[in-house]
Amino acid sequence: MGKLEKVKELIRPGDVINTIGEDVWYKLWTWIPNKGIQLYQRWLFGRNSSYKDTHTTMYFGDDKVFSTTYPKAKWETLEHRVDMKFTVYRYAFSEYTDEHIDIMYNVAKDLIGLDYDVGDLFDFMICKVLGYDSVRKVRLFEMSRKKFVCSTSVRTIQEKLRKSLEEKGDLTFKRLFNTLNPDKWSRRKIEKFERTDVEMTTPAHYANSLWFEGEFKRVCGWQDFE
Repeated sequence: MGKLEKVKELIRPGDVINTIGEDVWYKLWTWIPNKGIQLYQRWLFGRNSSYKDTHTTMYFGDDKVFSTTYPKAKWETLEHRVDMKFTVYRYAFSEYTDEHIDIMYNVAKDLIGLDYDVGDLFDFMICKVLGYDSVRKVRLFEMSRKKFVCSTSVRTIQEKLRKSLEEKGDLTFKRLFNTLNPDKWSRRKIEKFERTDVEMTTPAHYANSLWFEGEFKRVCGWQDFE
């Protein structure tokens, strides 16, 4: 059984797939953004964290992997993502029902075709310089509130599920990355923390959810199949 078939046996709809960009330096149009994401995430979570992931997608089916990448959000195949250095993460506190998956899928479907917001990546860098790491206070380069980057679009899908259920009185899901783990952050950081805005969500938030409440658990990754 090959790697793809093994992953198909493990992965479930609603799982998050993170990948590491392996672009060479002379492809500057992808190398620079990927390195910028990694530098920001290393600053945010530290050198001993999983900070190298540069892209976040959501799995709904083998040919329905939701991905917001330049220039527009689109469906990709699982095979495409598994060909990279990938890690699959699953929500840890509750299993998704068919209703939950339907809600998230319909949100993802509505996002297909929306433009990728390159300006968000520049704003991440400015927020780093100014010391804003969880609440977005800078929007100098944001192109539109209707544009997203990869991890913010996945987080948007998840938060839409939460809000849709809350409107029915169902409090199954909490807001993600909303509580800091005192074993991972300084007291000063915890005292200053307000929330993690959707727009400030990075791929490393999923890889380092233990820095919060451990909302996501690792299912499998490329290292498991070498």
